[in-house]
Amino acid sequence: MLHILRLFALLTTLCWLYSCQTDGRYNDMRTPEEKQCYLSLYDSMQHKTPHALELIRQQMLASHDSLTFYDYYLMYGRHYLIDECPDSLLFYAERTLRFVNHLEEQTPRTRGLAAMATSAKASYHYLLHHHPDTAINLYHKAYRLMMQSDLMENLPDLSANLADAYVEKDNLTEASKWYRRALYLNDSLALPSQQTLSFYMGLGRIYTSLGDFDQARDFYEMTDRRFGELKPNMQSYFLNNYGNYYYFRKDYRQALTTFRRLKAHIESYHAEQNFDMFLCKVNMADVFLNLHQLDSARLYVREAEEYFKAHQVEIGVHYAKTIRLGIALEEKQYAEIESILNEAPEMVNLQGDIYDILRKYLSRYYAAIGDYKRAYTGLQGNLQDHETSDRRRTSLRSSDIMMRLTEDTIRLHHQLELQRRETRYVKMSRAAWAIFGLLVIITLAFALWYNYERKRRLQLRLDMLTLRMANARQRISPHFVFNVLNSRMKGPDCQEKDQLMMLAKLIRTNLDLTRQNIVTLAEELDFVKQYICIERQLLGEDFTFRINVPESDELEQIKMPSMLVQILTENAILHGLKNKEGQKQLTILVEIDNEKARITVSDNGPGFDIRHYNGKRSRTGLNIIRTTVNVINQENPRHKVHFDIRNDNGCHAILTIPRHIKYTIT
Repeated sequence: MLHILRLFALLTTLCWLYSCQTDGRYNDMRTPEEKQCYLSLYDSMQHKTPHALELIRQQMLASHDSLTFYDYYLMYGRHYLIDECPDSLLFYAERTLRFVNHLEEQTPRTRGLAAMATSAKASYHYLLHHHPDTAINLYHKAYRLMMQSDLMENLPDLSANLADAYVEKDNLTEASKWYRRALYLNDSLALPSQQTLSFYMGLGRIYTSLGDFDQARDFYEMTDRRFGELKPNMQSYFLNNYGNYYYFRKDYRQALTTFRRLKAHIESYHAEQNFDMFLCKVNMADVFLNLHQLDSARLYVREAEEYFKAHQVEIGVHYAKTIRLGIALEEKQYAEIESILNEAPEMVNLQGDIYDILRKYLSRYYAAIGDYKRAYTGLQGNLQDHETSDRRRTSLRSSDIMMRLTEDTIRLHHQLELQRRETRYVKMSRAAWAIFGLLVIITLAFALWYNYERKRRLQLRLDMLTLRMANARQRISPHFVFNVLNSRMKGPDCQEKDQLMMLAKLIRTNLDLTRQNIVTLAEELDFVKQYICIERQLLGEDFTFRINVPESDELEQIKMPSMLVQILTENAILHGLKNKEGQKQLTILVEIDNEKARITVSDNGPGFDIRHYNGKRSRTGLNIIRTTVNVINQENPRHKVHFDIRNDNGCHAILTIPRHIKYTIT
C-alpha cells in the first residue's frame, strides 16, 4: 500500500511538472483568497474533516504554478503523520525540499515552503523515531527560514514543536524558554487565543517531569476546560500527556480513565491503526501492570509491540519490552526476563522516563535473584536522579524568573514607545477627523441632492406614462365593444348569436386576466377552453381537442403568470394545425405532484421549426414566455421555472412550474 501511494504521488508530480514546462513561469505571491484557501484546507486536514484530502488533491491538480502545487503536495504528505502510514511523510518532505533547492531565487514564499518541509522532516524524526538531536537541528533550521517567510503565523507552533523536542532531550530549561516564546509570538502576531492551549499543555508536561504536580495540574485543568477548541491531533496529544501526569503521580485509576478517554477519542475519528492509538495502548498496558491486571497488560502490550516493530519505532519497541519485563517480574518468570535482556541488550543504555521505569524493574529483579550489588547500584542511580531533578527544578525556576524579568522589561519599553506613538496619533487623528467630517457633510449633501433629482425625474416619467395610458383608454372603451356585441346578439341568427356571445365572454375574460400578473392554473385553463371553443369552428370537423387535468382543487392551488398556456395553445393552432391536412389533434396534459406542476401542450403538426416562426406575433409570444421565465428565475434561484420545446410526432411545449415559487409582483 505504501509503494502504491508513493507511486501515485510521483506520477502526479511528473504529470504536473510536464504541464509546467510549456511556459516555465510561476507566481511567487499568494492572493489573500489563495492564502485563506490554503489555511482553511490545512486546518481541515488537521481536524480530519471528511473530503479534506480529496479537496487537497483537487487543488494539486488545478494548480497553475509550481509553488502552489508543492504547497498542497506537502500538505497532502503531512496528513500521513496522523494516518496509518506515517513513514510516507518523509518522501513528500524531501521531494519538496529538492524542488525549492533547485530554484534560482529564494523569496519569502519559497522560504515558507522550505520551512514547512523542514518542519515536517523534524516531526518525522521526533514523533516516529525519537531522534531528538536530529529533530532539534531541523526545527532550528525551519525556525530561521520561517522568520524570513510569508508564513510567520506558524512561528508559535514551530516554537512549541522545538520545546517538545527539548523535553524529549531532557533539557527542560530550553523547553520552557521555547514554550514561553511560543506564547509571546502568539500574542505579538495577534493570533487566536485557543492556539495557546497547546503551549500551556507543554508547560504542564515540563512541570510533570520536574515532579511539580500542583503547577502541572493547573495547566492541564485549564487546557481541559477548553478541550473542544483543540484540533483532533492536539486533543490526542493533550490526553496522552494528561494520562502521563496521573501515571507519574501514581494515580493509576485516574490515568487509566484518561487513557480510555484517549482511546475513545481516536476511535471516534476511525484512526484505530495510526501511531496515536498504539502509543495509547502501550501506556494503558503500563497502567494495567501497575494495577496488577496482568491479562489486560499482556493483551495491549502485544498489539503495541507488533505495530512498533512493523513501523521500526525503536523507542516504542523498547517501551513494550520494558512492560513485558515488568509482567514477567510480577509472575516471577525470571528466565523470561533474561530472555528479554538478551534479546535487546541496548535497553540498558536508554535515557529518560522509560529508562527510569526499566531501572525500577531491574532493581527489583536483581534483588529477587540475589544479585544485591546490581540492585544497590540501581538504587544509587535512583537517588542520584532525584538529586539531579531537584537541581534541575531549582535551575529552571531561576531561569524562569530571569526570563519573566526580561519579558517585563521588554514589555515596559514597548508600552512607553506605544504611549509616545499614541500621543502623535491623537494629534494627527483630530485633523483627520475634521477633514473626514467635512467630506461626510459634502457627500451627504450631494447624495440628498442626487436623490431629489432622481425622484423628480422618475415622477415626471410616471406622469407622462399615466397620461399616455389615459389617452389610449379614451380612444376605445371596452364597454363600447361590449355594447356593439350585445346589439348584434339581438339578431335572429342563433348560431351567430352564440358565437358573438362566446367572443364577448372571451374578450371579457382576456381583459380580466391581463389586469393580473399572477392567476391560478384553473383560471388560465378556463380561459384556454373558451379560446379553443371559438377556434374549433375555424379549424373544421377534423379537429379534436383533449384536456387531461387533475381535480379542480389542485388547480386552484397552483399559481402562475397569466396567458402563458394561452400563448402556447395559440402557437400550436397557428403553426401546427391550421394549415395541416387530415386529422388535427391538440392535447393539454397537466401533471401535479408535491413539488411541481407540469403543463404539456402537444399537437400532431409538422413540429417546431424556428425558420417558420418569423411572424411578429409568434416571436412576441415566445419572447414573452422566455422573458417571464427569466425574471421569475432570478427571484427564485432554488425553485426555477423551466420551459422546453420538443419535436416527437408533432410539437410538445412543456412548462414546469414549482409549487414553492415566490412572485414579487402580483
